[in-house]
Amino acid sequence: MSNNTSIHNRPYRSHRVPACTRCRSRKIRCHIDIPNEPCLSCRERRLKCQYGDSISTTDLNEMNGNGRPLKKPRLSNDDTATKKTTSSQSAPSLPKNSVSTTDQSSIMLGPAVAEDIDILQRHISQHKPSDEGTSELYQTVSHDALNPIIYLSVPRNRRGLRPTNSIGEEQVEILEQIFGPFKYEVLQLFFSYVHCHFPILDDETSSILREGSTEKISKSLLCVVYAIASPNWRKSDILKMHPKPDPHYVWNKAINAVLEDFLSPSLATVSAAVLDLVGRPSISIVGNITLCGRTVGLAHTLGLHRDPSKWKVSEDEKSMRIRLWWGVLITDYWASIAYGTPPHVAKGFYDVPMPVSDSLLSSKATMAQKYASTCFIHLCSLTELLGDILPLVYHIGPNPEELERAVEQLGIRLNNLESQLPEWLPLPSLAGTSNLWFCFLSMRLLLNRVALRAAVLIGNAQSKCARLDELRASSAALLDFILFLGESQFQDFWLPYAAHLLVLATMVDLRCLVEAPNNEIRSASILRLERFLAHIQSAHDNYDWDVANYCLERCSDPINKISSLLAQETHPPPEAQPNINENGSGELATALDDPSFLFSDRRDPNAFDFSWEALWDTPSAMPNFSI
Repeated sequence: MSNNTSIHNRPYRSHRVPACTRCRSRKIRCHIDIPNEPCLSCRERRLKCQYGDSISTTDLNEMNGNGRPLKKPRLSNDDTATKKTTSSQSAPSLPKNSVSTTDQSSIMLGPAVAEDIDILQRHISQHKPSDEGTSELYQTVSHDALNPIIYLSVPRNRRGLRPTNSIGEEQVEILEQIFGPFKYEVLQLFFSYVHCHFPILDDETSSILREGSTEKISKSLLCVVYAIASPNWRKSDILKMHPKPDPHYVWNKAINAVLEDFLSPSLATVSAAVLDLVGRPSISIVGNITLCGRTVGLAHTLGLHRDPSKWKVSEDEKSMRIRLWWGVLITDYWASIAYGTPPHVAKGFYDVPMPVSDSLLSSKATMAQKYASTCFIHLCSLTELLGDILPLVYHIGPNPEELERAVEQLGIRLNNLESQLPEWLPLPSLAGTSNLWFCFLSMRLLLNRVALRAAVLIGNAQSKCARLDELRASSAALLDFILFLGESQFQDFWLPYAAHLLVLATMVDLRCLVEAPNNEIRSASILRLERFLAHIQSAHDNYDWDVANYCLERCSDPINKISSLLAQETHPPPEAQPNINENGSGELATALDDPSFLFSDRRDPNAFDFSWEALWDTPSAMPNFSI
């Protein structure tokens, strides 16, 4: 019945005019004592009566042939107690990765509000009548008196926005038309080359995708699965015989589906967004930064940052929430280093335990999948350490002594993590190990960079020289590792953040080259950088290693210019020989007099297209190549 329908005073026990929605949900009598006015209950709350526009399917099933509702059998006291127990212990109706058919979602309440509501609910449950139904507005999944976990049911869609289950359908239809009969082969590429290395999808969703029942999966998630698997097109014996679709077009369709899904978000939206953020090639920095923030915010809203181990939910849902949160945390922390933005997740604001191998692997897992899942667990441990390093990186105006002590403690933790690695690391011959060891080397480089910052702030010249040597050794170790890699390693799993970490390592090595104490170290550094540049160029051209793109774009020109200047200093032309002036001092002429070859310009940090120098407050004065 419409809200505008004139409602007259209802005779006693008459069903000609149904009860309003609010009274029906509370299971109380809808008493209309004043014609054309709200019922007594709604009027006391200063609300308007609301009526459903149509009779639900459940109401039709509960009606007899005369159109009157059937009488429901009265529950006994035991049945009532059983119903209350089941309702109080039920899990929140959180959307899953499958297609959601409900218009309600559940968001986690803050700790202070949850504690107050828990006390009120306990008090009400002790004094309410035994035959009164329980409220479905709040759902408690953990009755811990000191830390209750309560969810609030809210509409999934914005008010005035018509709910729809067709989000992403257009994009999926286009992608499946592109893949044609090979769409199931593309799904198999996802499980062979992506999921085993980054297992954030739950077992139920994975089994549905393996069976090809794509109609049961969120359309936005399905689009991202297609997109993240398509770069591995040539690794399939079947697909490599056919033209590879344009990866940028495929990704644009997937991203459009994800952004559309944020209008009515669920856990499937978080899964799709995380897979989008770890997909390659990574071409939109600003888009990834904004998407990462939205994803972290949604993950907090849905309560993924809390430990579900003792919740009254199924074991599968516990495992799914744990692995999905760590996917969110990995994308947030490593994106912070890659893009130069502070992280969205603060240390101490989550208590989700580390995933374990048993929850990530099936009984039929292969050895390659076991190696990949082991690398994922160690990546989670390294990510947790990164969360402690990031505050030191982005803290403005830190205390130098405290910064130095923190660096030493974190260095000990990094060494402990390295000692816990399996014996087959850092060998790059196994799947997933190259990316993991690269992340370890990048973490040591970052920690040494923070240590150098502390030495510069303290003003100790001897400590600065020692820290600079450590930083030079860590950058050289990372570049040497890349030079050691071959075809199988370049075609392995890589996080997209490796592209930005390569730029960081190259720029740090260039800075160490500029401040090197002698020409021997400079010559060795520039030769290594030139070999590194040629090696990643070969990997990009021959093995389609898109991780090299950013480094080739941003570092080729600075390396070539520094190499040219170093060659001019080492072998100056005859007209550039030192001229002795009246004071007996020598100075270089000609080449260095040319403004286009001024070394002061070459050592300008802005010329390197690298904004990290401003972050570290490093003095701009740098010595010349001359001894």
